Amino acid sequence: CISYLSQVEVIKWHLGEVRNAETQNCLDTMSRKSGENVGMSYCHGLGGNQVFAYTKRQQIMSDDNCLDASQHDGPVKLVRCHGMGGNQAWIYSEKERTIKHVNTEQCLQKPEPRSPSTPLLRNCDSSIGQEWIMKSKFKWQAS
Repeated sequence: CISYLSQVEVIKWHLGEVRNAETQNCLDTMSRKSGENVGMSYCHGLGGNQVFAYTKRQQIMSDDNCLDASQHDGPVKLVRCHGMGGNQAWIYSEKERTIKHVNTEQCLQKPEPRSPSTPLLRNCDSSIGQEWIMKSKFKWQAS
């Protein structure tokens, strides 16, 4: 990981949407609970279930849950954040626009057609389906 870190520009903190460059859809908790798969849906720009923080501890979190992956080529789940890294450690490269899972060294990828709302881990291949844009700006609506 040290060689990977030295080659890319790493963002230290982010709060906002996480948008796939190919589908233009965003990561979305879909109000799911800990242990369930993270989802993806149309980016609405209103925050809520599409607000994720990328922390200095390399966590991608929404409320108390973090993105967590326990196996190669597997789904990415929402699991209560434990702060220990491991399955919950991710590296976002702003230059390459990739979200790399530290343990598996695989990249977060857009969903496959058979399950269009479930992003997956796949071997990093520089495809646009593995490019993610972290945006910190919202269009807040006041009531």
